[in-house]
Amino acid sequence: MELYLVRHIKPDFPEGTNYGQTDVPLPADYAMLHAAIISSLPADYDAVYSSPLTRCKLLAQAITPTHITDHRLMELHFGNWEGKRWDDIPRGELDPWMADYIRLAPPNGESLQMLTDRFAACIKDLQAAKYQRVVIITHAGIIRSAMHLFNGIPLSQIMTEKVEYGGIYTFNLK
Repeated sequence: MELYLVRHIKPDFPEGTNYGQTDVPLPADYAMLHAAIISSLPADYDAVYSSPLTRCKLLAQAITPTHITDHRLMELHFGNWEGKRWDDIPRGELDPWMADYIRLAPPNGESLQMLTDRFAACIKDLQAAKYQRVVIITHAGIIRSAMHLFNGIPLSQIMTEKVEYGGIYTFNLK
């Protein structure tokens, strides 16, 4: 199966603010930015899947009205930190998480391992459907998890991998 994972465009949201699974607005010119991404995708595919968050769903809708949303394609859930500026999160909460974000979750959120596990379950279902080519509109955390699952990059190193807004990342699964 050939996967085209696409990160949403940069949202219209204050820099330095944690938005994880928060539904944030897109810039006014989002349709033009989406058209540029779509022109770089393959014209033929078996399915388009998307995170249900607006910043992904609008791009999926522009590709095809028959896209499928799947909550397992959402960004990391930052729990109580959603919508907070990173600088406003108490160091007593942030520092332990930063030291072990693979296994530790923010208060009422999820760990990187939890995100990777839910994405892996989604991929297992896509493989069972016998798709040949799938476009997935998603987030940086999911794309980094794909780099771990399909390219063998250790979880401890994936956060250093650059994932561009509007970037397209291709994975070939055997």
